[in-house]
Amino acid sequence: MGVFLPSSLAGAPLKAHTVLTVPDSMAAYAHGLYRFLREFDQRGCDLIVASLPVEEGLGLAIANRLRRAAGPQPS
Repeated sequence: MGVFLPSSLAGAPLKAHTVLTVPDSMAAYAHGLYRFLREFDQRGCDLIVASLPVEEGLGLAIANRLRRAAGPQPS
């Protein structure tokens, strides 16, 4: 399991194979999103847990991309 962890929770004790702290800057998060996802893939993570950013501006685009990466959504 891989976890996208907000910087406010950096250092929190988690039992996960890979923990990546996402940048505070939405621009940096958006710019690195696919790199972060590839890193989880390279480390063999079959499940990724991510809290969605506030859905305004770039946060809306990031949330959209995370939902698409999650696969089909139930109706």
